[in-house]
Amino acid sequence: MPDVIGGNAGRAYEQMSAELDMTFRDASGRGRPVDDPTAWRICGSQPSPNQPIKAYPVVFEVVRVPERCENAASK
Repeated sequence: MPDVIGGNAGRAYEQMSAELDMTFRDASGRGRPVDDPTAWRICGSQPSPNQPIKAYPVVFEVVRVPERCENAASK
């Protein structure tokens, strides 16, 4: 799994969507839909960065761009 933590979810989607089955999950715990990944920042991933991908979809835990990952419930 590439290390994309801290990056823009939209860029990750553009760069990896052809290679990976991926989904985005609101890491704040509020269950907000991630309709436009460009408005979200990646706080975590399953699998973790630099780990082999063994199951799909790959899950990116994200927060809105102005929010901080430290405030995310599932960071």
